[in-house]
Amino acid sequence: MPQGMAVAWLAGRHYLPGMRIQFCGADRTVTGSSHLLEINGLRLFLDMGMYQGARDEADRINRYLPADVRSADAIVLSHGHLDHCGKLPVAARGGFRGPIYCTPATAEVARIVLNDSAKIQQEDLDHLNRRTRAPGQDQLAPLYGPADIPNVLKLFRHVPYGQRTDLGKGVWFTFFDAGHILGSAYIVLEWSESGTSRNLLFTGDVGRYDTPILRDPAPPPFAVEQLITESTYGNTSHGPIADVGPQLLDAVKSVIARGSRLIVPSFAIGRTQTILWYLQKFIHENQMPAIPIFVDSPMGVEASKVYSQFRDNYDDTTNAMIGKSDLFGLARVTFASSMQESKQINFQRGACVVIASSPTCEFGRVLHHLERSVERPDDLIVFCGYIPPNTLGRRLQDGEKRVRIYDQWYDLKCQVRTIHGLSAHADAEELMRFLKPALGPKTEAYVVHGEVPQAEAFAARLVGAGVARATVPAMESSVDAYIAPALQGKSGPGRIDQE
Repeated sequence: MPQGMAVAWLAGRHYLPGMRIQFCGADRTVTGSSHLLEINGLRLFLDMGMYQGARDEADRINRYLPADVRSADAIVLSHGHLDHCGKLPVAARGGFRGPIYCTPATAEVARIVLNDSAKIQQEDLDHLNRRTRAPGQDQLAPLYGPADIPNVLKLFRHVPYGQRTDLGKGVWFTFFDAGHILGSAYIVLEWSESGTSRNLLFTGDVGRYDTPILRDPAPPPFAVEQLITESTYGNTSHGPIADVGPQLLDAVKSVIARGSRLIVPSFAIGRTQTILWYLQKFIHENQMPAIPIFVDSPMGVEASKVYSQFRDNYDDTTNAMIGKSDLFGLARVTFASSMQESKQINFQRGACVVIASSPTCEFGRVLHHLERSVERPDDLIVFCGYIPPNTLGRRLQDGEKRVRIYDQWYDLKCQVRTIHGLSAHADAEELMRFLKPALGPKTEAYVVHGEVPQAEAFAARLVGAGVARATVPAMESSVDAYIAPALQGKSGPGRIDQE
């Protein structure tokens, strides 16, 4: 499939009455997940995520609500990562007052993430206003502040995995375990149209198989008619999970040998716990000494508490370990909750590991550590998976010679590595393994949450697997998912439609 080819429904096609999908985020990119569905007169958002990218562009996109959010009946939230839940306060400020459905664990994760997002926005903009705004000049304002979060939390409605829930107007949904982070879910919608039963599966983000702590993704219950699927690694292989430990251990040994710092820009939820699990394993097995480990995020302590409260999400191996070892090495980890505690980390001498938010390096505590480490040849930055383009994290990951942190330019002299296997996202083969039970000759697939080459390659994989059609939608495009001839028993070869 040629580079840059977009896929959409052809103009002028006759649509029968049915479901409309408006693609409002994470379209031909991997951030800002949001999709508006209109079914039987019901207006429903799947996710309301924050776009993460270059500061000015992200601010513009995140202040924009793609549809009249006040008239939406509900939001169904796949999980609590910022790029899936981070615009909920913007929606609430825009007048949304409907229920936000999520799993109980996702409600707790989203609470932590949103509070942290509000605090970090305020801290970063206070910092920038002091350094870049002249007296009397208008101050930069955050998208939302801590006072906005309670208005969102009171809208949460907890729904456990496997419970079929009535949204009204003959539309039902069910959460299934996606194995991505604590509480993450994929969503199956069911409804009736003109006497015909219809359904849609929204993957949210799908996790890897055989990873530490969480269960594997639950298999889809049946083949679906409509599919909205992520494609973060739609044309990529992570390699075996067994390779992750040795790669991380080698990075740690590298800084121990040099007496330097290992900086890990990371999500505070999920990925941080996985890294701590590996470090604890290395220490327990005497593969590394117990060097200082810092988690520099106000979410650190809160996230650990949440993980301890929802052990029913753990896999059998992790549940068997409870009580026998310190799963995340919390007894030896230093959590930096305050800004002063964060600054003290930079006075640490000798080898240490600093895990700090955020993975994009566009905001958060990690920026202060990068300012100190980026020009030190012995220090090492390890990224744990995909980083969106046009971010400081991607520029570091790509090895650009000079990078800007806050308002200062620095030469990139430190070492930079990426361990893709630490990603919480399934790779292409794992996505196909997960989706196999959901695919059939009548399946219409919409490929989102992936850069164009990844999304287009995964659309081609789906067509090769026999789906009726695969689409890579553009931002703010919409489709009428009518009862197509393929769904009336007249299916032909799968295809990828072009604009």
